[in-house]
Amino acid sequence: MVAELLLEIGTEEIPSSYLEQGVRSLKQLMDTCLEENRIEIAGGIYTFGTPRRLVLIGKAIAEKQEDLVRQVTGPPCSVAYDEGGNPTRAALGFARKQGVAIDDLQCIETPRGEYLYVESKVPGRPTKDILAEALPDIISRIPWPKSMRWGTVDVPFVRPVHWVLAIMNGEIIPFAFAGVKSGNITWGHRFMAPDPMQIYSVRGYLQGMKEGFILIDQKEREQIIERIAAQAAREAGGRLLEDPELVSTVANLVEYPSAVCGSFERGFLSLPEAVLITAMKEHQKYFAVCDDRGRLLPNFVAVNNTIPKDESVVRKGHERVLRARLSDADFFFKEDTKRPLGSRLEDLKGVIYQAELGTSYAKVRRFTRLAAYLAETLLPEKQDAVKTAAELSKCDLVTHMVTEFPSLQGVIGAAYARREGYPEEVCLAIHEHYLPAKAGDRLPT
Repeated sequence: MVAELLLEIGTEEIPSSYLEQGVRSLKQLMDTCLEENRIEIAGGIYTFGTPRRLVLIGKAIAEKQEDLVRQVTGPPCSVAYDEGGNPTRAALGFARKQGVAIDDLQCIETPRGEYLYVESKVPGRPTKDILAEALPDIISRIPWPKSMRWGTVDVPFVRPVHWVLAIMNGEIIPFAFAGVKSGNITWGHRFMAPDPMQIYSVRGYLQGMKEGFILIDQKEREQIIERIAAQAAREAGGRLLEDPELVSTVANLVEYPSAVCGSFERGFLSLPEAVLITAMKEHQKYFAVCDDRGRLLPNFVAVNNTIPKDESVVRKGHERVLRARLSDADFFFKEDTKRPLGSRLEDLKGVIYQAELGTSYAKVRRFTRLAAYLAETLLPEKQDAVKTAAELSKCDLVTHMVTEFPSLQGVIGAAYARREGYPEEVCLAIHEHYLPAKAGDRLPT
């Protein structure tokens, strides 16, 4: 006989950057538990996550673990039986210890001689009973970048636990985690379906989630976000600037996405495009909108975690927040450009690169000498450009813009250098000397 398993851990909002790891680890821990406990699973384990829940669904799981056949070697037959073939205390004690009758004992030949041998069968336990013992440990062992404790509960977890749904073939798997008892109750969307729901099956759960405005599958949320955000951008007369990383991040921030397109003052387009894109992405998780030639338009797409009753009110709220962010960026840009980029080299004396290696200024001096030597040897006609690029490469670290948006290091330095009229090869070197910044990143040109 096989059964279906459903586990849902309801929490306060899990950080979007944590969710994927938690979902993946939950599956790995459950797979290991079933394997170690000799529980067959024909249909597989599937895990999902939203900001407020981790979900595990098991299909076609054996209702009982496999029986365990133990093969045990006992004392030598020469001491297990007397000359008349009668069992001695050694044989009787071995049989008693293994829980078998004396007649079940056999003598087998081994490299060391004849020894007593017995096969004992340990009946498998119900899977439900095993999971009742194992699930608290599985949940507690999910690794998180940071965990927390709350109230009087001394159990660390990523966020406070509000409910635990755990059923197998409609029956509750009884256990408690972080002071919360398991049951068959779950909740839908916090705002659009806040009432509790009783769940008796995986099918009923999936239907309840659908009716409760919850999309548990991250990939489904990503696909919907891509579609509705692209549609919102088209309605504004542009197209969405592709950003798979932002799509993934936003998908882990919402349970039921909807999109709205807003606008900002055209004057902000005088800022470097990287600044606008980064301000929208990192602070607000907004998507940039561009025209057919890839140039930014004064529009953005915001993804909400609910279907707004009045879209215009929501749009105005997003526009007001973004206006403040872009005003800050505009201020930083104007302050930064009051000084030439090269004048900031001396400021690097106050930036510690590494305690035992000195300041960033010292580092720049070291690799400027190295770059000059290599250029003299390999590209003598480029010596001046190489030396200039090396000297300017870290100057943007002490700008207001990089202080606010660390991911713009190199990018904003190149933009400032380009604005000051430096050769394009120098600007590219300032930007691309950081590349590749991560696995799969593009290489310098």
